[in-house]
Amino acid sequence: MTQPSRTTESMNPDYAAIRDIMHQIRDRLVVPDRAKLAVGLVGHLATMMNRHQMAKLLDQLREEAERVQDVPPLRQRPGADGEVERRLFGE
Repeated sequence: MTQPSRTTESMNPDYAAIRDIMHQIRDRLVVPDRAKLAVGLVGHLATMMNRHQMAKLLDQLREEAERVQDVPPLRQRPGADGEVERRLFGE
């Protein structure tokens, strides 16, 4: 009897949990620590992937990085512009 092929993608991703974790990372870590976390996660994932899966992951990372760089940083987070103004000019 053959086993079904394994996949690295969930049939029903838990987007709410992913979103919650992303918000926690944004709120609790500074940018250099986020970068270290990202490199660690990619390294951890690489230990469980074959070369085709790694190529797909790296392509997705590149696409995501290009996509977010197309949006000015102040528009990436709603309310960030008000936060910056309060820091610079006081309330």
